Amino acid sequence: MRYPMKHPASAYRQLSVQGATPLGLVVMLYDGAIAALQRAVNAIEAGDIGQKCANLNRAQAIISQLEGTLNFDAGGEVARTLKSLYVYTRAQILKANLQNSAPVLCALIAKLSSVREAWYEADHKPSPGPQTPAAMDSSPQPPSPTPSAPPPYRSGAPTADSTYAPSSAREPGSWRVSA
Repeated sequence: MRYPMKHPASAYRQLSVQGATPLGLVVMLYDGAIAALQRAVNAIEAGDIGQKCANLNRAQAIISQLEGTLNFDAGGEVARTLKSLYVYTRAQILKANLQNSAPVLCALIAKLSSVREAWYEADHKPSPGPQTPAAMDSSPQPPSPTPSAPPPYRSGAPTADSTYAPSSAREPGSWRVSA
């Protein structure tokens, strides 16, 4: 597939999305929300109300997309925890917008960054099993769902076996949110 060179960054983003794992797509959404919030902080500091609003609206849209794809039947407690995070995030964005508050957004960026890191770690955790040359030649597969941590997202949307970071306090394979 050829992409016009007029917009190489757009073509790169499109190829990145097409080649991403389901967990990688969730990481990309978090990256987009965090970047929009950081741009809103910069706009607040520069006194640019238009850019602040545009970036806060973008962050809200990304959070709404993440929230709208949650699957409460399969995701159980994971999906409910993420729903709470997204409701909190939207409220904090509204608060920051009304108060023109960069510190509120910076605290929100820190929270979302820690959850984003958990998604990233889940996407990049090594697959179990011996590292034979044949295993190393096979294409990487997303981790398979475990009975204790069903996917929190609906079919057709970004899915994950867990949105959690490993918990050393629990048995191997258990996860917890560190937001």
